[in-house]
Amino acid sequence: MNTFTIMRKGYVFHSKTLFTVTLQHYFRKGRKKKMRLGKIAAVFGTALLTMSLAACGGNTETAPAKAETEAPKAESTAAAQTEEKKDAEKKEEVKEASADDKVIRVATPGTYKPFTIFDETTGEFSGFEIDLWKAIAEKSGYGLEFVRLDNPATFAELDLNRVDTVAKQISITPARLEKYDFTQPFFFSPYCLTVREDNDEIKTWADMDGKTIALAEGSAMNEFVAKLDPDNKITKNVYESSGVILQEVNMKRADACPYAYLVLPYFIEANPELKLKSVDIENPIYTEVNAYPFARTERGNTIRELADKALTEMMEDGSYAELSKKWFNIDVMETKSAKEYFAANPKN
Repeated sequence: MNTFTIMRKGYVFHSKTLFTVTLQHYFRKGRKKKMRLGKIAAVFGTALLTMSLAACGGNTETAPAKAETEAPKAESTAAAQTEEKKDAEKKEEVKEASADDKVIRVATPGTYKPFTIFDETTGEFSGFEIDLWKAIAEKSGYGLEFVRLDNPATFAELDLNRVDTVAKQISITPARLEKYDFTQPFFFSPYCLTVREDNDEIKTWADMDGKTIALAEGSAMNEFVAKLDPDNKITKNVYESSGVILQEVNMKRADACPYAYLVLPYFIEANPELKLKSVDIENPIYTEVNAYPFARTERGNTIRELADKALTEMMEDGSYAELSKKWFNIDVMETKSAKEYFAANPKN
């Protein structure tokens, strides 16, 4: 029973003793006078009414306390349900990631002949790097998926961890080394002077004094050309792409341009109107070192180590040389550029 108090004729009454106290007030010991029945009924009526009001008041007073108790309980339940949902989502993500763990995803545009080529008719990829990755996946016991992406999207997808690496003759640069970890080099691409087939005047870099060289805008090659010509004895014309500089040389609007001599035959094959040749191939202007970039994540490190191991095995068992000769008619790892690089950067 709830405890409450009422005031009546100067007395304080508690609910538990309300009837007793009220009767005692009117039937005190020694009091001879009898109360009228109506008055007694009135007293009892007052007492009962007071108890009823007090009981109702008690319920009203305790209701907020009950609501306050139930509110945190409801919040706690909702929070628990939210956490359970998050845990379920995480488990699902882990499940999906686990299913993908044994599949290497390689982003490539399919437009870097002979490294990566996409056939619109068959929907199939081919090329040196395609064959290389097939061999890497087989040696590693992994599945393989090529993801066709435009050039700008390849590294964006790598940064989002949607692909594992990029295949499009990627060069190692200081800026990229700050962000990615690379495999050992898989290719060395010497850039040599490229001239018209009928040009017998230019045989080495020394013959370029007073001549005009065509350069592609934004190419790393431009920096090396500038270093080779500190006195600006060579006129330098800059164009929007490597394809354009070859056309400029072919049209005799430039005397020469730097171009990857191992790739030049494929470009000429696709553009037979070009009558060009590489000169002084033993002394390239610049050698591009190509390797595969990986994100600095646990998965990235795992796949990179697998690729490194497979590349080493291929170079030792002769399968790399076989692929290199298939696409370039030489073993790239036996070139002067490759030997100089590994002499300066020995493998661990």
